[in-house]
Amino acid sequence: MGESQERLRRRIGLLGVFSFGYADVGAGIYMTLGLVAAHAMAATPLAFAVASVSYILTALSYAELSSSMPEAGGGMIFAEKAFGRFVAFLTGWALLLDYVVTGSIFAMSTTGYLGHLVPVLKQGEFFGLTASILVLILVILNVIGIKESATFSAVLVLIDITGLSIILAIGYLTSFRPFFDQIKLGTAPTWDNFMYGTTVAMASYLGIEVVSQTAGETKRAGLNIPRAVKLVTIVVVAFSVLFSSLAVSVVGWETLASSEKDPAAVVVEHLPFGALLAVWISIIGMTVCYVATNTGIVGVSRMAYAMGRERMLPSVLTDLHKKFHTPYKAILLFAVIQIALAYAGHLGLAADLYNFGALLSYMVVNLSVVALRIKDPYRYRPYMVPGNLPLKIKNRRVLIPVGAILGFFSNLALWLMVVATHAEGRIVGFTWLFVGLLLYVTYARRNPKIPE
Repeated sequence: MGESQERLRRRIGLLGVFSFGYADVGAGIYMTLGLVAAHAMAATPLAFAVASVSYILTALSYAELSSSMPEAGGGMIFAEKAFGRFVAFLTGWALLLDYVVTGSIFAMSTTGYLGHLVPVLKQGEFFGLTASILVLILVILNVIGIKESATFSAVLVLIDITGLSIILAIGYLTSFRPFFDQIKLGTAPTWDNFMYGTTVAMASYLGIEVVSQTAGETKRAGLNIPRAVKLVTIVVVAFSVLFSSLAVSVVGWETLASSEKDPAAVVVEHLPFGALLAVWISIIGMTVCYVATNTGIVGVSRMAYAMGRERMLPSVLTDLHKKFHTPYKAILLFAVIQIALAYAGHLGLAADLYNFGALLSYMVVNLSVVALRIKDPYRYRPYMVPGNLPLKIKNRRVLIPVGAILGFFSNLALWLMVVATHAEGRIVGFTWLFVGLLLYVTYARRNPKIPE
């Protein structure tokens, strides 16, 4: 068997899968809190709550598809089975953009919170250099092996969950004051600003795709994938709504809006023992954002590996390291882009692109659940999206997932808001899709998948 035909090994347990998913999704609150407040004002927690609806519905769709088709590729594989090669390629191409951005934007967020402890790192010449070095360290770790990478992620995630839970308890017991009378939707904030803030808040919930990317390396995937998705969803949504509510209550939305680089640290400075807690939350924010950086490196390499196996990208990307059995060429290739983006550091554009591609893929994933229920109704599904409507189609009883349909429309609404309100993201996002179309015409369409 050739090197490119080797399979990834199943070495990750429930905690490892949860850690990758939580890090990529949960780190968003550290990055977006100030940006959301700048637009949603006192309604910031409501913006996070509204955005969470779309995320929850999509997460459940990922749980069904990943547990019933546990292989690397995630949304791209689901789209191919549901709609064919062309839609699959566009889905994979959009996700590649998101993973590249993830690996760079969270390296910058890590540096931002590290800079709260070592202020010199916030200066331009040191900021980008530090972020790029952080990416490089994780690249080396991922070449060595995903089990080691998963263990590293699990330790940092447990530290984050414990620390943030303690800070929430202190904040609500000592400092929380009701602020809901300040919310005047339509005027403060205006509907346009609230919708804009909601699209930014959605960036806090992106990343659940990484769970499906590691499905091919997950032990007992049919059981562990749905469990991990549910745990990530519960913990992340709870933390996002609770912490944003505490933040607005303690410091007000104006202070949050002026603290884009390290908003969490600014909030806890106003709690009892604020100076000590600010150091603590900076460490927590730094660690979870660093794990999110790691998920970007894991995700982009596994997506490129899957697209190479499908002959949508050159097969060299499927080569596994002889000793470590990791897709090292895919890791190294995209690491060059991630390191360059981290060094340049355009946070606003990165956040726009983060939303653009992920919401497109989320729409396809939700529709894939519906299509595969119709095309392949007898497939074993360890977990199914709740809310099913029994219908008879072509003399076969089919369960139509209402939850997945609602997930599609909620993501469509958010994506349209992103396109309408984020100019830079719209231009670069559609440019990325255009380049993808050229690649499909010149390479993927001319190299059909070899039957296994």
